[in-house]
Amino acid sequence: MQPIGVCVIGAGDLGRKHAECWQQVEGAELAATVDIQEDRAKAAYADFGFPAWFTDYREGLQQPGVDVVSVCVPNYLHSEMSVAAMDLGYHVFCEKPIATTIDGAKAMIAARERNGVKFGVALCKRFWEPGRKIAQLVNDRTIGRPTMYRVVSGIEIRYKSWIHDKVMSGGPLVDIGPHYFDQWRQLFKSEPTTVMAMGQTFSAGAAELAGIDSEIDTATIIVQFASGDIGMLSLSWGLPRGTSTSSVEHIMGPDGVIELIEGERVVLRTREEEETVLERAENDMYVDEIAAFAAAIREDKPPFASGEDGLAALRVSLAALESVKTGQVVKLNS
Repeated sequence: MQPIGVCVIGAGDLGRKHAECWQQVEGAELAATVDIQEDRAKAAYADFGFPAWFTDYREGLQQPGVDVVSVCVPNYLHSEMSVAAMDLGYHVFCEKPIATTIDGAKAMIAARERNGVKFGVALCKRFWEPGRKIAQLVNDRTIGRPTMYRVVSGIEIRYKSWIHDKVMSGGPLVDIGPHYFDQWRQLFKSEPTTVMAMGQTFSAGAAELAGIDSEIDTATIIVQFASGDIGMLSLSWGLPRGTSTSSVEHIMGPDGVIELIEGERVVLRTREEEETVLERAENDMYVDEIAAFAAAIREDKPPFASGEDGLAALRVSLAALESVKTGQVVKLNS
């Protein structure tokens, strides 16, 4: 088996997670780590046994033996670095969101096409075992159709302050929203048609975000799908330090309710009975998504989550921001 050489750009939490996961993929070899902060690059080099480290991603991309690049940097850099890697002939696995702008996402898809490489987006909830069980129940019409998927969550201001920045991240709705919007799109087997949202910026003026131009961090978003199903995400990433809310996920239908408890246990409630259909996830969705991308390279098949999938999720995030700011329902192009 020809080894797959991996360059991981970004040595923060997600970059380290990618390195750890690539180490568990048969036939993959770490080739280089890159981070603009020298101490983080050196730490990843030492901890994971990378043969080389760099602070400039362009130098990392010149390291011999690189076949695939994991892009794990702040969101606004995803497009630039992914396009650069693909233009050198490398396959790219990019963290979500695909980009912060539609043009950036389209540039990444265009780079894939002109270079004939694989390009995948890290929409890891596709490998989330509770999500797969929920999808099975919904598509078996166990609770009837159409359904409403409701998520309610609130957490404190993020310690990675750049996540709140309008330019660097696009804000929490762009950073975390794609996970849910992609999940709903797959679950309902349908495209989103309209988005309506209301929100605020709870973190505005927070001392820990001094110098950050904060984007909207608290919103309720309603997404209508062509299938008639509805997704509702009500979240805050702007609560004060030391505060949070419990997270609630319900999928409601005319014949029953599916509840996700503590992010793992899936409970089905119908008129006749209550049943725990999944107690806990047994897999590591992060390892599974990277192993699937490696398989796509080896077997020359499409990645599990494509650039087009990433773009579709980003469109919903940006539509939600637009709706909050304009007070209008936003219609999505088919």
